Amino acid sequence: MKEKIPFYNEKEFHDMVKKTKKGTFSGWYIINKNNNSVEFSGSFNRQFKLNKPVIPVNTEYVTRKEFNEYKDSNDQKLTKIETELKSQGQRIQVVEDKVDRLTEVVMVQSQQIKTQGEAMNARMDRFESLVLKSLESIGNTLTDFGKRLDVIETRLDKIDPPK
Repeated sequence: MKEKIPFYNEKEFHDMVKKTKKGTFSGWYIINKNNNSVEFSGSFNRQFKLNKPVIPVNTEYVTRKEFNEYKDSNDQKLTKIETELKSQGQRIQVVEDKVDRLTEVVMVQSQQIKTQGEAMNARMDRFESLVLKSLESIGNTLTDFGKRLDVIETRLDKIDPPK
């Protein structure tokens, strides 16, 4: 048979056993420090069970001073958290401003690249037209040379007939 009787500490348990000399128990007990209780194993006689003391519920009362200290420490923690949040908000705002400026720079650069691309396309078109004109003029001069050579050949043929 096991029965748990709560105690605050070992000394209180031994005092209770001394006070209840009328009752005895045979067996063993374990004092559990985690939840402030004593575990009995063995048999108890009737008198011991009747004489066990009633232990009040473990309630804590806090003084006004302790409560105010606790409240002040919590207020300090909250103000620390608030200041951290404000500083992080300011850092976030700075980063947002930088991002806005970078997007503006990127937009300006993209416009510049577009205008440079359009200018490059216009230059390439002009270059193509110039190359075509020069090729056309070279072609015309070559045809003129060909005609002149034909004329010269016909004159040579007239002067010196083929044998």
